Amino acid sequence: MATKEEHDGSAAKESADVFVDPNQIHHVMQLRDWSVLVKALSILRTQLIAAVKVRVDPTIPTTRVLVEYVQSCNDPSELVELWDYQNSANIQNLECLVPDVISLFIRLCDTPILRPFGLELCQTIMQRRIHYIYRGLSATSIAKCQSMFRILVAIASFSQTTTRELFQMFNFQTEGFLRASRYRQSKNSKNPNRFLYDLRTSFVKFVLAFFIHGDAEIKRQVLSIKGFAHGVFMHIHEDAYQLIEEILSVTYEHLIMDSLVPRSAKAFFFSPYILEKMAKIYARGETESIGGNETGVPADLVHHFLISICSVPGVGVCFPDAGWYPATALAEEETKSDKLHNRVLAKFIPSLKPTDDMRQQELLVKILAACPELVQGYWQKTFLTYEPRLSTKWLANVTLLQKITHLPVPPLYYGNDNTYPSEPPEAETILDNILPNVFGRSLSTKGLQHASALVRYTTLIGISVSFQKYGKVAEAMRHVISVLEKSQEYPGTNEAKLRQSITAWRRCLENVREGLRRRVPEIQILNAIYNQVTNKRDSATQQQQQQQDDAEIVAQYQMLEDAAFRLIRYYQAHLPEIIMESNIDPTHFIPVDLLSIRPGSLIHLLEFLLDLPDFQWSSKADKTSFTHITTLLTLYLQTPYKHIRDLTGRLINQTLADSFLFRHDAEEIDLWLAALPQNFVHHRHAQSLSMTEQQTAVLKFLDDCIGRFGKAQYKYTDQLVQLVTAADQTYLLAVEDRKRTLATSLSATLLGETEDMTDMGAYTHPFSPLLLTLFENLRFVKDHKRSVIAFLTKLIVLLQSKQKAPYYLLALCDRLRAMEDDEMATSNLDPHAIPQYKTAELIHQAEMCLKQCRLSPVSSAKRIETDAEANLEALLSQNNVEDVAAAQQQMVDILSVLPVSALDKHLLSVAENCQTKLGWTNFEPLVEYLSERHPLARSLFDYKEIQAIESLDDDHSCMVHLMKSIPFATLFHNAWIDDRFTPVVVSLLTHAIDTMSPRQLKHSLSCLLEHLAVALLTDTSISASLLKACFDLLRHGLTVSQANDEHASWRKLRSLVFDHPSIKEIFAILSSSVQQLEHGTHVERPFDALFLNLAHQYVDLLADAGNTTVLIESLLTLDYKGLRKDAGLFDDVSKLLVALVSELRRRSDTDATATLPPQTYGVIAEIWQYRQASNRLNNDVLPLLEYGFSRDNANLADHAASLSALLTTCAKPIVQYMLDGHTSSISLVALAEACQKANVDVAAMVEKKKPLPLTLSAVGIVRLGYDLLSEPTERDRYLQSTFEHILQQLTTEMDSSKMSDMEVVDDVYTAVSNLLDLEFHWRSLDAETVRDFILTALLDNINNAKAMTFVGDLVKAVYQEYTKVEPIETYLRRTLEHEQFQTLTASSLDETKEVVVPCDSAHRVAIIRLVHLLHFIQPTVLAEHYGLLDPILTSYSATTTLSDRRILEILMSTERHGQTSIMAKMLLWGPGSDKQRQTLAQAGTLLQASTISVETFGLIDPGLMKYTFTHFPADASLIVHDDAETVADETQVVTYDYRFFLPLFANLIASGVIDCRKFIECNGLGLVLVALSTTNEDTRKIGYQMMDQFYVMLDTAAFREKDQIVFLLDGLRNSITSRSEALVPPRIPAATCICVAHALSVILHPGHYMAPHVLKWLTQSSSFDLDYIPMFAPLFTSSSSGHKRERLWLLRVLSSSMRTFDDYQVFNRHRVWDVLGTFYNSVAADDTSKKAIIEIMLQATGIPDVAVELVKQNGLLAWIYQVLALSASSQERASWQTILKQTELGTKKANSRLSIR
Repeated sequence: MATKEEHDGSAAKESADVFVDPNQIHHVMQLRDWSVLVKALSILRTQLIAAVKVRVDPTIPTTRVLVEYVQSCNDPSELVELWDYQNSANIQNLECLVPDVISLFIRLCDTPILRPFGLELCQTIMQRRIHYIYRGLSATSIAKCQSMFRILVAIASFSQTTTRELFQMFNFQTEGFLRASRYRQSKNSKNPNRFLYDLRTSFVKFVLAFFIHGDAEIKRQVLSIKGFAHGVFMHIHEDAYQLIEEILSVTYEHLIMDSLVPRSAKAFFFSPYILEKMAKIYARGETESIGGNETGVPADLVHHFLISICSVPGVGVCFPDAGWYPATALAEEETKSDKLHNRVLAKFIPSLKPTDDMRQQELLVKILAACPELVQGYWQKTFLTYEPRLSTKWLANVTLLQKITHLPVPPLYYGNDNTYPSEPPEAETILDNILPNVFGRSLSTKGLQHASALVRYTTLIGISVSFQKYGKVAEAMRHVISVLEKSQEYPGTNEAKLRQSITAWRRCLENVREGLRRRVPEIQILNAIYNQVTNKRDSATQQQQQQQDDAEIVAQYQMLEDAAFRLIRYYQAHLPEIIMESNIDPTHFIPVDLLSIRPGSLIHLLEFLLDLPDFQWSSKADKTSFTHITTLLTLYLQTPYKHIRDLTGRLINQTLADSFLFRHDAEEIDLWLAALPQNFVHHRHAQSLSMTEQQTAVLKFLDDCIGRFGKAQYKYTDQLVQLVTAADQTYLLAVEDRKRTLATSLSATLLGETEDMTDMGAYTHPFSPLLLTLFENLRFVKDHKRSVIAFLTKLIVLLQSKQKAPYYLLALCDRLRAMEDDEMATSNLDPHAIPQYKTAELIHQAEMCLKQCRLSPVSSAKRIETDAEANLEALLSQNNVEDVAAAQQQMVDILSVLPVSALDKHLLSVAENCQTKLGWTNFEPLVEYLSERHPLARSLFDYKEIQAIESLDDDHSCMVHLMKSIPFATLFHNAWIDDRFTPVVVSLLTHAIDTMSPRQLKHSLSCLLEHLAVALLTDTSISASLLKACFDLLRHGLTVSQANDEHASWRKLRSLVFDHPSIKEIFAILSSSVQQLEHGTHVERPFDALFLNLAHQYVDLLADAGNTTVLIESLLTLDYKGLRKDAGLFDDVSKLLVALVSELRRRSDTDATATLPPQTYGVIAEIWQYRQASNRLNNDVLPLLEYGFSRDNANLADHAASLSALLTTCAKPIVQYMLDGHTSSISLVALAEACQKANVDVAAMVEKKKPLPLTLSAVGIVRLGYDLLSEPTERDRYLQSTFEHILQQLTTEMDSSKMSDMEVVDDVYTAVSNLLDLEFHWRSLDAETVRDFILTALLDNINNAKAMTFVGDLVKAVYQEYTKVEPIETYLRRTLEHEQFQTLTASSLDETKEVVVPCDSAHRVAIIRLVHLLHFIQPTVLAEHYGLLDPILTSYSATTTLSDRRILEILMSTERHGQTSIMAKMLLWGPGSDKQRQTLAQAGTLLQASTISVETFGLIDPGLMKYTFTHFPADASLIVHDDAETVADETQVVTYDYRFFLPLFANLIASGVIDCRKFIECNGLGLVLVALSTTNEDTRKIGYQMMDQFYVMLDTAAFREKDQIVFLLDGLRNSITSRSEALVPPRIPAATCICVAHALSVILHPGHYMAPHVLKWLTQSSSFDLDYIPMFAPLFTSSSSGHKRERLWLLRVLSSSMRTFDDYQVFNRHRVWDVLGTFYNSVAADDTSKKAIIEIMLQATGIPDVAVELVKQNGLLAWIYQVLALSASSQERASWQTILKQTELGTKKANSRLSIR
C-alpha cells in the first residue's frame, strides 16, 4: 500500500532539479537560509521517495547519489543539526520537511552497506532528539504529527534492535499520542485513497510496525499497553477498505500466527469488546471502490479474519475444548476453576446477528462446530425468539437452529489420548445440543398446530433434524459402550470400575432418550397432521384431475405429508414406546397401493416398516388378493431406484428371516430374490418398471405357494425330511457299491447331518421347505409354465452355493423331469442352435451345473429356422435410436429367441450397442442371456470375441467390461465344466470376488467348495490347473474378506473354508499318501499324486484343515534316500516338508503349541545333501535358517545340532546367494563356523565375484572371507584387492555422469567403514583409486551422511601422518566450496529442551568431522587461505554441540598456525555471515561499534546466553586443544560455548567498540560475571580484566539504566576486598555472581516481577556479603501474591550456584539443606518447585565432598528413603534413585581420595 509521500512523489513530474553530486547534498545540509532550504529539501524529499518507493537500487543514478552521500558521512550529525536548526528557529515551513527527509534517509539505509549509518541515526534520535518527536505529536498541526509518525515508523521498521529500543524508551502516554488513533478527515471525498492523509493511518502504521518487526516479547508487551494496540481496532469499522485489509493481514500473519507470542496474551487482547468492534464491519456489506476499477467488500475481510481466529482450535482466541465434557476435564492447573475454555467466544457470539447476515451465521456455526462447549450456553443467552409466527424472522431463527443442531457429534474421547472416560457428559448438555429448550415441547407443539402450512412444515423439519442428531449421538455412545465392553477382555483391567463406567454410559444414554421424549411433541399431534394432510391431499388430487390448476396445492400437501411421516418414522425408530402407548395402529400408515407412492415417500415408508416389529406379512393386503410379501416382491422388481430396491430387499430379508420359511438360513432369501425374473426395459420418465408377463406369472405362483405353505407348513417340512433321507440312502448305497473308502468317509461327513434323523436337534434344512410347495403346485400351472420352471431351475442352481453336496437338488431335478410336459420339450436339437430354451433345456442345464459335467446333446442334425438374426442385424444397423425404451424392448425380444450360433457372429456388436446406444452400461439383458444359455450351449469361453481377450487391463475394451459384468457363478460353472482355468479366466473370477459383498463372497466360496467336494466324491478327473485355480480363489477370497475390515465376516468365512469336508478330505489324502510312503508303498491313485504335487503351494489353506504337526512328524520319518529313485516324488515330498515347516514356524509367533520336532532341521539337511546340484530348495530353506538362528526362536537349544548341520550343508549356496546381492539375517558368526566345517573357500568366491554387489550381506561376506584366511600375506592381498574393488564400485555408483543399476543403502557405507578397523597398512591402497572415490563422493554424494562418515574414516586411515599439501587442499576446497555445504551443515533447532538450542544433524556431524580431520592433517591450508573460513563460519552456531566444538578447534588451530588474527572474521557467524561480512568489509564498517551492536550482538540469543551462564562449568578453561578426533558427549548440556565468547568479548571490550547497553541486554556481561566464580585461575583473570575495562567504558556510555547498573557493579566491586593483596584474583561465590547477572537483566526490564526485590537488595548496603546467598530469606519466606514464582526464581538460582565445596559452605550458612528438606515434604511444594529442588540435589551430589557432607551432616540418606517410600510419582522416584546412585558414587570417590592421601 502506498504512503502519502509516495503518492506525492509519484505525482511529481520528472525535472532536472535533482541532486547529481553528493557534495550538493552536503551543501544543502549546511545551508541555514530557510527559504532556500524549503525548495532544496523538497527536491531531496522527492528524490528520496523515488529511491525507496520499491527497493533501494544503487544502480539508478538518482539513487546512487544518495547512497554516496550517506557513505561519505562519518556520522548523521548533518541531518541532526539541520533538525536542531529547525526546532531552535521554529521554522514552520521546515517542520514537516526535515522530519520527512530524516525518515526517508532511515528507510534508505535498509541495506547492509548503509545499515550502520541508519542505526546510528536511529539511536541518535532516540537518545537525544526524542523530545522533538514528543513535541511534534502534541502539536495541533496534523501534518507535523504525521511527519513525527513517519520517523517513528521508520525507526520501528529499521531492525529488530531499533524496534526493541524504541519500544523500551518511548513514552506511549505522551500528550496527544493516543488521540491520533481517532483523527480522520471529516469531509467526504470520493477519492478511495483519502485515508492516506488521515492521522489515524499514521498511528496504525506505527502500531503495525511493532507487529511486523518486533520479537515475540515486544509483541506481547505492545498488546498490554493501554490504548495503544487497542486504538487500531476500536474504530476499525470506519476505516477504508485498504487500511482494514492491511490491519487484518498484518495482524494475522505477524501476531496471530506467531507461535512465540503467548496464546494467553492474544486471548486477553482480543477481548469480546474488541471482537464486537471488529464485527461492526459486517454492516459494510456493499461493494466499495478501492482505486481504479478495483472494488472490495469490507465485510468479507473481517469475515475471513474472524473465522480464522475464532473457529480454528489452537489459533487466535479459539482454544481446544473438551467437547461436551466440563472444562476441568482438560484444563491446566491454573484454569481448573474455569467453567469454559473459550470464555472470550462465549461472550462474543451472543452479540452476533446470525439471522440478519449470512456471514455472521457462517461465523457462528463454525465457532460452535469448533467449540461444542459453547452450544448450551449460546441457547441459554440467545436473544432469538422461537414463538411460532409466520414471519421471515422466525423462519430464519428456525433455520439457524437446524444448522446448529446439525453440527457433527464431537469426539467423546478424553483429551487427546483417544481413550473414553469413565463418566459420560451430562445428559442436559447433550440434550441442549439435540433439541434445546428454546424450541421445546411447548413451542414446537404450537408450531405444529399453527394455521400456516409453512410454519408447520418448518417445525416438522426442525424436529426431524433433532431426531437425526439424536441418532448420531446414540450411535456414538453405543460405540463407546461397545469399546468399554471389549476392554473387559484385556488382562489387567479393573473389571469393577469398568462395569461401573459401562453402567454410567448406559444410564446417560437412557437419560438423553428420556429427556428427548419429554421435549418432543406428542405423537397424536403428528398423527392428526398426517391424517389431515393425507385427506386434503387426496381431495386436492381429485380436484386437480378435474380442474388441472391445483398442482401447487397438491405439492404442498405432499411435502407436509412426507415431513410428517418422516417424523413419525423417527418416533418409531428412536422412541417406539410412544407409538405403543398412544394406541396408534401402524398399519394405518401403509397405503392401499404401495406401488403408487412417490419415491421420496416410499423411502420413508420402507424405513418405517423396517423399524416396525411383529407385523404379519402373510396376511392379505386391503382391497387386493395378494399378500404383503408379494406386494414387496412386486416393488422389488418394479422400482428403477437402487436405494429403494436395497431397502425393499432388506425388508423382505427382515420379514422372512424369522419365519418358518427361512428360519434355517436367512441368507437363502438373497438367492430367491436373485432368481426372480427381471425387466430390463427402462422408460425415461416412468417412476417404476412395467411388469412383464413372466414376472407377473412367477409372483402369482409364489403368492399362491406362500399361502398354501402357511396352511400346511409341517406337511412340507416332513416332505423335505423324507426327500433328504431318501437321497442320503440312495447315494450311500451307490458309494458302497463303488467301495471307495476315502470317498465313503467324505460322504459320511457331508451327509452326516441327516443320517440320524432321531437327532433332530442337529438337523438343518438344506433349503427352504417352501421349495417343495412350489414343486407341488407346479402341476396346477397351465399358463407361463416355462417362466415358472425357468425361475425354479435358476433357483436350484443358485441354491447349489448353500449345499455341501448337490444330491438333494438333483432329486428335485428328477421331479421336474417327471413333471415335464411333452409339449414343452424340445428333442433332437443342438442347444447351440435352439432359438429359445424350453423345459427340457432348462432342466438339462441345471443338471449340468449340479453334476459338474458336460451332457452330450441328443442330436445336432435338426435346427429351427428363425428371423431373430435378421432382426438383430437390422437393429444393430440403426445409427440413431430415438425411442430408447422401444429399442430396449426390441433387443430383449430378439435375445429371447436368438440362437447362440447367431450371437456368436455379433457378440461384440451387440455388446457395444447395449452399452452405447441402449443405455445398459452393465449389459444386463446380454448377461442374463449368457447366464441362461451356458454352459449347455457349449462353454461361455468358446465365443470368438471372448477367446480374443488377452488381458483385463484394457479399460476401453467393450468385451472386457462385458466379462467383468458376468456373475461369478456363471463364470465358474463354465470354467469348471470345460476345465478352462486360463490366466484370463482366473483374473475374471478374481475380479468378481473383489466386487462382492461379504454375503455374496460366502455364497461363491461355498459353491466352489461344493464343486470340489463333488469332484472328490465322484472320482472325477481333476487337472492341476483346476485344483490350482480353486485354491487360488479360496486364498484370494479370504484375503479380500480380511482386507475389508469385517472381522466377524472373515472369521465366518475362514470357518466355512477350513471346516469344509472337502478341504479336510484333501488333507486326509495327503496324510494317507504320506503314510503309504512311510510304509514303503507307492501312491497309486492319480488324485493323491496330484494333491501331493500341489500341496506345498497351499499349505496356508491345508494346514488349518488337520493336524499339521502329525503330518510333519510323518514326513520326517520317511526314507528320503529311497525316495530319490523317483525324482518327481522326492521333489514333491521335500517341498511339502519345507513348506509345512515354514508355515508352522510362521504360526509359532502367535500359537505357542506350534512347535517343530527336534529332528526337523536335520532331516532337511539330509534332503539338501541329496539335492546339492540344485539351488531351487535354497529359497525355502533360507527362511527356516534365518528363523532358526533368530533371537525369537525360543527352542534354539533343542535344534542347535540340527541347525548347525543344515547350515553346514547349505553354507556354500548361502554364501553364493548373499554374493549375488540378496540379503539374509543369518548370523555371520554361525555362517563362518559352517563354512569352516564345510571347507568353503569364501575368499576365492568373493574374488571371483566381479562386480561385487554393494549390499550389506555382501560386505559381511567380504569380512567373513578375511576372517577365514589364516596367512597374513594372503589376508593383506585379499583385503587390498577387494577393498580397492569396493572403492571402484562405489565410485562408479556415485558418479552422476555414469548410469548405474546398483543402489547403495546407507548401512553399506557403515559396513565398509568397519573394514577399516582391520589390521592393514591402509596407506598402501592405490592412491588413484582412493582419490577418485573421495573426489566423486564430495562432488556427487555429499548429501549422504553415511557416505561422508565413511569418507572421513577413509581419510583418517589412509592419510594419517601425511605431510604433503595435495590432495588434502583439493579435498578441503571441494568440500567447503560445494554448493550444498551451507545447507547441509546448517544447524537445526531443538525445541524440546528447556530453551531452544541448536542441534546437530547427521549430515552436519559427518561433513564437519571430515573438514576437522582434513584440517588437522594439513593445518596450513586454512592458515594460508583465510577465505576458506567463511563457509565454515556460516555453519557455526557458537554452541557446545559436537560440530560447533570441532569448528572452534579449527578456528583456534588456524589462528595459531596463521600469521594474522582472524578476529575480524569471528565477529559474524551463522547462515549468510559470509556475504554480510564481505559487504561490511567493503563498506569499511566491519569493526565499527554500531556494526558490532547490530550484527554481532544481534546474533546472540539472550535466553540461550542466560541459560549458558546458569550452566557455567565450575572449572571452565579457555584452552582449546588440537584434537584430531573430538568425540561427542551426550550428557553435556548444550549451551553457548564460553571458550568462543569470552575471548571474543575480551577483544571487543579491549578495543572499546561495544555498546554497553547492548552488551548487557544480550546477557554477555552476565557471562563475564559468572566467569569470576570459576575455579580456573586463568579464566578468572580474564573475567576480572574484562570487568575492569567494562567499568571504565560505563563512564562514557549513555543509556537510561546506566546509574542503576553502575550502582550494582559498585556493590560487587566493593565486596571484593582482597584482590590487590593476592597474586590471583579471588573467586566470587557462584550464588553472588548468578544473582548479579540476573539483576542486570531485571534492571533493564523494570516491569519484571523480581525488580522490587532486586532493588531492595541493592539499596540495603554499599557492598554484598559474599558468605551468604543474596535475597534467600526474603524470597523463600515471601507472602506476596507472586510468592510462588519468586520462590521458584530463587530455587533456580540455587540450582545454578551449587558448583564447588565452597558453594556448599555458603549454602550451609543459611541452613539451606534443612530448609529445602522441610519445604519439599510440605504441602506448599508444588511439582515445579520439587523439580527445582531435585535439580539442586543432583548438582550437589555430583560433587564428591559435598555428597559426603550431606550424608554426614544433613541426613541426606534418610531424606532420600523417605521420599522413595512416600512418593506416588514414578518420575519423582526415578529422579531420587538417580540422586541416591550419584551419592553412593560420590562417597566412594571421596573415600578413595582419602585412602590415597
